[in-house]
Amino acid sequence: MDGASELPDRQSAEVFARVNRLELRVDELDQLFPVPRHAPVPSGGEDEAPLAEWVATFLAGTFARSLGGEHRWCSRWEAHPEAVFRLRALRRAQVVLRADSAMGDAIWLRDHLDPQLTALLSSRGTFAFCSRDRHDLLPPLPVDTLSEAGVQPMLQWGPHPGQ
Repeated sequence: MDGASELPDRQSAEVFARVNRLELRVDELDQLFPVPRHAPVPSGGEDEAPLAEWVATFLAGTFARSLGGEHRWCSRWEAHPEAVFRLRALRRAQVVLRADSAMGDAIWLRDHLDPQLTALLSSRGTFAFCSRDRHDLLPPLPVDTLSEAGVQPMLQWGPHPGQ
């Protein structure tokens, strides 16, 4: 056996040994900084208060805003389908992220609460026509019905064919 054929075997053994050392270091890091495993979203029960109770006791009190000008709220929020949908999503995200005791709250605030509050409370958002003493739903978005023949090319090519 010549020296040239031993070189690849020795290099392979060195690479294998390095990979093993790296795997051990990764295992050590996993023990020091475990990655949270998110629990499935509960469908109700003790971890998830009814939405109306959660809004009244947690959200409205904890994240109070001065109303008027750029901020709108509707005390009849349950009559706004978009608000119910967004608030339910916020509540479910909070329940899931609670499993991460280190970063869950921060992630929930940054990635979920802040954008949803902006959408809900904006003067052009869900409660745009509401005030402290008035409740009024936004009209639905206008929709022109396309024939099935008109929809098929968009489904195949996307909204901007040729780009």
